Amino acid sequence: MAVTTIDDTKTPRLARSSLRISALLLTAVTALIVLFFGWKKPTNNWDLIGYVATAYSADGYRGADLNKMTYDSVRNAVDANTFAQLTQGDYRETVFRDPTSLAQQLPFYRIRVLYVGLIRMIHALGLNYPESTYAISAVFAALSVVLLALVAHNIGAPIAAVPLVVAFTGFVDIARLSTPDAMACFFSMLTIYMLIRRNMWAFLLAALLPLIRTDLLLLSLLVLGHAFLFGQRKFALASMMMACLLYLLTVKMNHAYGWLTLFNTSLIHKTAYPATLLPSHALDDYLRPYASTIYNFTMHPHFVIYSLAIWLLISNGARALRIERRLISAVFVIPMAFVAAHLLLFPADTYRFFVFAASLVAIGLIGQMMPPRAKDEPARATYSSRPPN
Repeated sequence: MAVTTIDDTKTPRLARSSLRISALLLTAVTALIVLFFGWKKPTNNWDLIGYVATAYSADGYRGADLNKMTYDSVRNAVDANTFAQLTQGDYRETVFRDPTSLAQQLPFYRIRVLYVGLIRMIHALGLNYPESTYAISAVFAALSVVLLALVAHNIGAPIAAVPLVVAFTGFVDIARLSTPDAMACFFSMLTIYMLIRRNMWAFLLAALLPLIRTDLLLLSLLVLGHAFLFGQRKFALASMMMACLLYLLTVKMNHAYGWLTLFNTSLIHKTAYPATLLPSHALDDYLRPYASTIYNFTMHPHFVIYSLAIWLLISNGARALRIERRLISAVFVIPMAFVAAHLLLFPADTYRFFVFAASLVAIGLIGQMMPPRAKDEPARATYSSRPPN
C-alpha cells in the first residue's frame, strides 16, 4: 500500500505566498477605487479656476484673453450648475468679471511649481487643463495607497488595515480635488518611506518638497533634522540648504504674497484684490482663527488618531514600543510635528494638507496594536541598525 506524505516545509511557504497575493489584491482594489473616484467624480472646487488660469498664464495669455481661456475651459469641463457655483457670490463673480482680479489670484497658485508644470505636461499629451488636474489628483492619491501598504509591511501592520485607514483619513477627498494635495501626499509619504528604509533618496526628495507646496518646507526641515540627529549630518545639512534655497527662489521668482496677505485673505477677510490688501491691525482678528481651529480640530477624525498616538507614546514610552527610536520619530513624531507646526503658523481647517500625516500615524498605531509575533517577524527584516549603503 502506498503511503502519502505531506511536506510540512511547503505549508508555511504556501500560506505566506497566499497572504502576499491577498495583500497585493487588496491594495490594488483600494487604489483602483480611489483612482475611480478621483477621475470620474471630481469635486470641481474653486481652486480649479486658479490652477487653470496659472497654466494659461504660463502659456502667455494675459488680461481679458486669460479670463476667456480660463473660464471657457472650465465651462466646458463642468455642468451648468457647477459653473454657476464657481462664478456666483461677490468674490467669485468679481474674479470672473474682472481680469485684474483674476491676475491678482495667480501668485497663490504659481508657487506650486511642480504641480503646475505637471498640469501643463499632461495638457501637452492631449488632455485639457481641468482634466489634467483630475488625472494628477486621482493617480497620486492611488499611488499613495500603494505607498501606505509598503509602509504597513515595513512596520509589521496588516495590509488589511490599509482600506480602513484610506477611508478614515481622506484619500478619496484629495483624489477628487483639483489641488496639489494628492501629489504632496504621495511625495511626503515617499520621503518618509525612504527615511524608514535608510535610502539616500530621502535627501533629494526632502530638498524638492517645497517645489510641490511651499509649506512642505516644514516637513523637509523635520525629516532632515531627524537624519541629522541619527548620524547623516553632511547629507542632511546639504539637503536642508537646498530645500531652503528652492523655497526662497520659488517665492521670489513667482512674486508670492507674504504671510500677512495669506493670513488676512484666507482667515480674516477674503478679497478679490489681494495685491492691494491692507492687513488688519486688530489682535482679535488674528486670535479668532486659532480659537476656531482648536475647536474644529477636536471634532475632526484626525484628532482621534493623533490623540491615541500621543497617549501611546506617553503611557508606554519609546522603550516599550516594538520599533526603534528612529522609526518612532519617522512614523509618529515627524508627521505630528508637521501638523502642529503647520496649524501654529496657519490655523486653517485644511485637513487635506495632513492626509499623509494622519495615515502614517494611523498605520503606525495599528502596527503597535498587533500581537508581537504577527508584528515583529516582518519588522526584523527591515529595521536594521546598519547604516545605509
